[in-house]
Amino acid sequence: MAAAGQETFEDVTTFPSVRQDLAVAVPSDVPAAQLREVVLAGGGELLRSAEVFDLYEGEQLGAGRKSLALRLEFRAPDRTLTDEEVTALRATIAAKLEEIGGSLRE
Repeated sequence: MAAAGQETFEDVTTFPSVRQDLAVAVPSDVPAAQLREVVLAGGGELLRSAEVFDLYEGEQLGAGRKSLALRLEFRAPDRTLTDEEVTALRATIAAKLEEIGGSLRE
């Protein structure tokens, strides 16, 4: 970790990231911050960021439900991630979402 005021360097071009959007249906009382924490925990160290960028509430979801969309960035420091690796991480995220009453929207 760099000291305050010092710049750090991270190679982001040798092993590019994989960016995906994820739509999640959750109970209306689940805060976006809690959802984000659950997604980050499910993605592990290869999930570099998860940013909420959209909220939808409507009849299609049913009463007491909302949908939040997140932009995910996966990256490994030592290799380019495969589709299979990212798919497995998404499955882990989906399992974690069930713990808070959430599910992936396809």
